[in-house]
Amino acid sequence: MSTLDVDVVILGGGPVGCTLAFLLNDVGVTNMIIDRDLEPYGLPRAAVMDDEIQRVFHDHGFADWLGRNTTALERADFVGEDGNVLIGTDMPPLGLQGVPPVVCHFQPDLDAMLRARCAAGGSVVKWGRTVKDMTDTGDGVDTVMDDGTTVRSRWFVGCDGASSWTRRHVGIELQDLRFDQEWLVVDIELNEGSTVDLPLGVRQYCHTERPVTYVKCHDRYRRWEFQVQLHEDAAVLNTPDGLWGLLAPWVTPDDARLVRSAVYRFHAVVATEMRRGNVFLAGDSAHQMPPFAGQGLNSGMRDAVNLAWKMSWVKQGIAGDVLFDTYGAERIPHVTGTVAHAVDLGRLIDQLAGRESHGVDIESGYGGKRPAPYLESGMVVPRDPRVGHQFWWRPAVSDALRADPTTFVVVTNEPLDVVALAHGIPVVNVVDPDATGGSFAVVVRPDRYVAAVADSHPDLVEAAGTLVAHARR
Repeated sequence: MSTLDVDVVILGGGPVGCTLAFLLNDVGVTNMIIDRDLEPYGLPRAAVMDDEIQRVFHDHGFADWLGRNTTALERADFVGEDGNVLIGTDMPPLGLQGVPPVVCHFQPDLDAMLRARCAAGGSVVKWGRTVKDMTDTGDGVDTVMDDGTTVRSRWFVGCDGASSWTRRHVGIELQDLRFDQEWLVVDIELNEGSTVDLPLGVRQYCHTERPVTYVKCHDRYRRWEFQVQLHEDAAVLNTPDGLWGLLAPWVTPDDARLVRSAVYRFHAVVATEMRRGNVFLAGDSAHQMPPFAGQGLNSGMRDAVNLAWKMSWVKQGIAGDVLFDTYGAERIPHVTGTVAHAVDLGRLIDQLAGRESHGVDIESGYGGKRPAPYLESGMVVPRDPRVGHQFWWRPAVSDALRADPTTFVVVTNEPLDVVALAHGIPVVNVVDPDATGGSFAVVVRPDRYVAAVADSHPDLVEAAGTLVAHARR
């Protein structure tokens, strides 16, 4: 039996685990990824990436890859039985993060790229391996792989999916947000040169007989999601004849080829904890949601972004383990709000189809006025409505975070000595009067969330003390 030492063991080499790994590599935190599959899963699952996650990828060197391998969504709407739009929105070419609000990708390509980036960036990769046992000893974690290798790490992160071995092993429960529907998901690839006329973005067909979701995915890929009715046998629908019958209003076998089909039971759950000692959960192991908001994978990647800089701080001694208390305090309410919105979108589809009234406001639909989730607690000073939301893209802020992905950025109208305020926390000053909104200073975290807004130097001093207290007590 051999022993290997790393800072972090990551169980699960999907896109969330690999995102966490490359982020850790970029901030000097050693890691090992363990995954049972030798190769990335070869069929599409997640399909969209929002502007927050695109910005992370841009600032870590993936801009060219995204430009070649994604397609911007142009529109999202709900339509009724008569084909009229009930609520919807056109997507602007660029959003607040300086990238399209939403792009589509082909997940097998994303997964392959992320695996390659992790290996090239220094991750120890153990493809084709599983975990036999894991013990949190208080000062670290001992992981035993199926080949008998024992790995000693400081932390362990379970990115091992909805049926998470990690979550079950440490005994973390899931909170049920009460959504349960069976849907059949079908991916097709249009034939080269196909002229079939299809919508330009995401469309919810609110049809009484059968609600349907359509997604214009990357390149020539398209997706339909068909709600399975209570009297139907999904296995009968999920046959070539059944699938082409469902697709007939839009495409025929002369237009496209079937890429994959799968029956899913869409449900909504959030872990009651995302950390137990030195063991963390991220991605589907911690939360699952129906796909109507396109936020499943994006939420998992937010977990990775939130955790990576905090692990770097604790490893360097900048912060104590108490900083990890902010992981669940920030992510659980945020992702609960995201899941709740996805659930309401699903209920709104049924409601607008005249099938069942759930009392969901139509403003929860695409382009509606429903507020987005934000960081309600954790390492923030919630005294301004901008706090807890993503800071809009500014080149100088991105430059600062590319130079040091673990730094806080204090955006001011004039140069300011911020190092003395930081008590040893990494911080830089960016002068950008157009970005402060008239305030004295805006404090931006490494994950680009606004941590505090100050109207004066004394306000900034007080906010700095509050933020530091989350890192050291």
